[in-house]
Amino acid sequence: MKAIEFIAFDLDGTLLDTAKDFFLAVNELRSKYKLEPCEFDEIRSRVSEGAISLARYALALDDNEKEDIEFHRQELLKIYDSCCLNETTPFKGINKLLNQINDAGLKWGIVTNKPESFAEKIVNYFFSSYRPSCLICPEHTGERKPSPKGLLKACELVGSEPSTSIYVGDHLIDIEAGRRANIKTVAAAYGYIPKGQTCSDWKADFIAESPSHIKDFILSI
Repeated sequence: MKAIEFIAFDLDGTLLDTAKDFFLAVNELRSKYKLEPCEFDEIRSRVSEGAISLARYALALDDNEKEDIEFHRQELLKIYDSCCLNETTPFKGINKLLNQINDAGLKWGIVTNKPESFAEKIVNYFFSSYRPSCLICPEHTGERKPSPKGLLKACELVGSEPSTSIYVGDHLIDIEAGRRANIKTVAAAYGYIPKGQTCSDWKADFIAESPSHIKDFILSI
């Protein structure tokens, strides 16, 4: 088996604990429409599903209300832009893990469904000193996960084959994207697992109960 050269990460729920800032944004949106604050756990379990899911939940919109969902998604993102660095933090152990990856001479990067404007702002704030090799957002490929295009583009940019790469994420779409790109996958069980799901059902190559656990998988293959 070829040695691992590149580790790609999802962003929200994998590298960064962003749920508290999304909670603030969702409740500000609800307040605008005279709705009571929602429960934090309802937001945490939806963060990795993106702003469409959060806007739909925030205002109890039906799936077929496409125009309303998009309008309120934009409202939510505008609010989120004003608070996205307020309470977001790397998950405990992530900074140490990135140092270990760098010390081992491995490349690492980020492949996310988060819009580029938000992802660049947040990644530059938290991770610029850790020297990520790439940041891939939907704008770079025209497709969102579970499309494998973002992962394949990341591999191309850093000069790594899928067979020598790993993708870490906290949602089924992350594992599906990795599988479709022929990249080994790690399910981040500490992240924002949607209600009613368990990452053991996703058929990832490895399940990490904490960021420090990810290193165990990297060293074991």
